[in-house]
Amino acid sequence: MSLTVYNTIHRQKEIFKPLEDGKVGMYVCGPTVYNYISIGNSRPIVVFNMVRNYLRFSGYEVKYIQNITDIEDKIIKKAKEEKVDYRVITDRYTRAFLEDVKNLEVGQFSSMPVATEMIPEIIDIIKKIIENGYGYVVGGNVYFEVGKFSGYGKLSGQNINEMKETGDEGFEKRNKIDFALWKEAKEGEPSWESPWGRGRPGWHIECSAMSTALLAGKIDIHGGGIDLVFPHHENEIAQSEGAFPGEGDFVKYWMHNGMIEVKEEKMSKSSGLKENWILRNLLKIYSPDTIKLYILSTHYRSPLEFSMGKLDEAGRALEKITNTLKNIRFLTGQKDTSDDLRISSNLEAAVGSFEQNFKDSMDDDFNSAKAIGDIFELIKNINNIIQKPDFEINSSFKKVLQKAHERIIELGMVLGLNFEKEVSGISKNPETRTEITKEEIEKLIAERETARKSSDYKKADEIRIYLQSKGIILEDRKEGTIWNLKG
Repeated sequence: MSLTVYNTIHRQKEIFKPLEDGKVGMYVCGPTVYNYISIGNSRPIVVFNMVRNYLRFSGYEVKYIQNITDIEDKIIKKAKEEKVDYRVITDRYTRAFLEDVKNLEVGQFSSMPVATEMIPEIIDIIKKIIENGYGYVVGGNVYFEVGKFSGYGKLSGQNINEMKETGDEGFEKRNKIDFALWKEAKEGEPSWESPWGRGRPGWHIECSAMSTALLAGKIDIHGGGIDLVFPHHENEIAQSEGAFPGEGDFVKYWMHNGMIEVKEEKMSKSSGLKENWILRNLLKIYSPDTIKLYILSTHYRSPLEFSMGKLDEAGRALEKITNTLKNIRFLTGQKDTSDDLRISSNLEAAVGSFEQNFKDSMDDDFNSAKAIGDIFELIKNINNIIQKPDFEINSSFKKVLQKAHERIIELGMVLGLNFEKEVSGISKNPETRTEITKEEIEKLIAERETARKSSDYKKADEIRIYLQSKGIILEDRKEGTIWNLKG
């Protein structure tokens, strides 16, 4: 099966074939840094990290660019409200964004350009747009003349003939639908020198300048939220193809993730964020993998409902995976209890076909929801065998279980889910916020086992109760004691 991608501009799935064999250029719109990012802002970060990971897993060399917008009307407004220089705002929220990305545990970007550091590139592309007849200057402002670009609306389906021209003679734009490429400086606002006087870039132009400069015009995938289709991405197409006419489509595949919704309420930084919408607050309660599993368990193009209950469900789902992996580790470390080397043919077949099933799911427009379903199907098959009261372990079972363990860990990482860390690393209890390491847990379990063997049941109970207070539940089995996270 070949990888297919839903291309927004053609409104259909298409077989993925990059512009250059073996290499993929990706550009994804990043945040405007005037507030903390929400769980909604984190969806494209998680989604396109998954896309990048799967492309690499499939053998492609991927260059992945995400920008930071550090000059824009909302930033200037915030600075005025706080009576500080705009850079105080951008420095604060850029640092916060980078911390959040690190704590969310997604891979590094190949480059993360900042708008104010690419003013020369922005000015250069505006010059090209003007030279090619698509831009015009009014005073110190530069506008893109939408009516001259015949392809306007091809991404969003907007019909420019239905957009009314302004009837205000004092209105300086030639047409209401024209948009700013460069804005004349206003008193007290940040500005830079340009051929049109001091000013600053419009919002849309930075992405055209960054993507074409840093990816040398070879943009296979351009991504972002569905809310950016119009006007932002539509304007990017007009700007970029207006600056470089005759060079073909600006982008080959347009990918857009659906929005995260709160019962018909828009999750927006500009309209104010509730405390439990802010990503950094959620990361104090839930592990990065819980948040990522919540996001990836729904296909990226579909809307996603947000609630703390949904995150709790994702946490329980993650525990099912990690508990099974712990059980596999426990069983493969035990002595054989049977000389019979037969194993379940159903289990062997399920493990054997798991990776192909996973690939088939991901090849269908990066269907992470189905791929996660493939993981749970394998886990169900494993648990149906190992949780039987009469189950006995042998060397053949160990090999199959070990293979399952390796594949689940490996393919989880392709999605961006670090099951290895969840199984072996630090466990955090959401209720107490205390931490306890795997080594400490296993040491206490060994002490408890020693106490039980010497009939010191009081001490054994004290250890069990202590671990329970840390969110650790013990299960005594005939093979020994295993531990799980409290649900």
